[in-house]
Amino acid sequence: MKRISFTRLASLVAAVSLAALTTSTSAFAQLKKVNAGMLPIVNGPIYIAIKEKYFEQLGLELNLVKFQSGPAQFAALAGGQIDLAWGGMGAYSLAKANGQDLNFFTIFMDYNPLQALVVPKGSTVKSVKDLAGKKIATVQGSDGHYGTLRTLQKHGIDPKSAQLLFMAPPQQIAALEKGDVDAMYVWEPFITPLLEKGGTAISWMPELDPGSSFLGWAGKRGWLESNAETVAKILKGWDMGLKKMKEDPELAIKVTLEQTGMAESQARAIVKGLVHFPSTAAIDPASPVYWAKGSKVHRALEDFQAFGKEVGVIKETINVDDFVMPQIMQLVKTGK
Repeated sequence: MKRISFTRLASLVAAVSLAALTTSTSAFAQLKKVNAGMLPIVNGPIYIAIKEKYFEQLGLELNLVKFQSGPAQFAALAGGQIDLAWGGMGAYSLAKANGQDLNFFTIFMDYNPLQALVVPKGSTVKSVKDLAGKKIATVQGSDGHYGTLRTLQKHGIDPKSAQLLFMAPPQQIAALEKGDVDAMYVWEPFITPLLEKGGTAISWMPELDPGSSFLGWAGKRGWLESNAETVAKILKGWDMGLKKMKEDPELAIKVTLEQTGMAESQARAIVKGLVHFPSTAAIDPASPVYWAKGSKVHRALEDFQAFGKEVGVIKETINVDDFVMPQIMQLVKTGK
């Protein structure tokens, strides 16, 4: 065999290195960018998938755009600033009933265990039955609003006997601490600080069996259909992040603190109570979030639409069968 000179060998190594660098740069440049809305909540699987570069491995650049509420995302989605909006199925179904182009394509989380009716320290309200004639703060048209009415009804209390005051969670807390309201129906990360100050949760959303708070991303139907394979990759990235989170639960706490800035006690309380699901759980008959006509989740969404009409935040209900798009979950399940 002929010997290769040192100079020639060095040239070959340099050429290979340059080719690798060019390939890597080219691959990065070809990443499909998706702008996705995100609320300041614990979302371990997504945050982990971004940190561990799982989406990049799938050929995606998932850019999280932070919002404080669903309505702000609706405007951004309608204007094309974001491709996906994060939130609850119930509230988003009301937005669709009011003309928003929104469709859910999976169920990632059960947030019901993290929603509660809370009273302050020293309150004379010891149970739901004590709320007749009291003032209750919540967000209009939200899971909290739904939870308030359905919880009062479940305990035989006429909702009209209580006065509902609508305000954002930070204002609810201020009103509760000043004594301007007697209770508030809210969600984490706002519950833990109240409990730490001696407050009491007198009812939790799962008592409604199952409740209405199931979270995920929604998008415009046309965009979702045109980008079905891209969205399926996002679901695969979620599954990779969820697997890593189960292997290393502390990582979910770490990345949440980095992404949201919430207190560690809040993050830990949420991780403890939050229920995560694989991205295809909604098409699995054995899953508690199975999405099919007659299932608990389906009935809950139908009831949320009925609630929306009862309280006057929508004029007409939608056909909820058209609200969730199972075809993207099917792509993931079949491995395409």
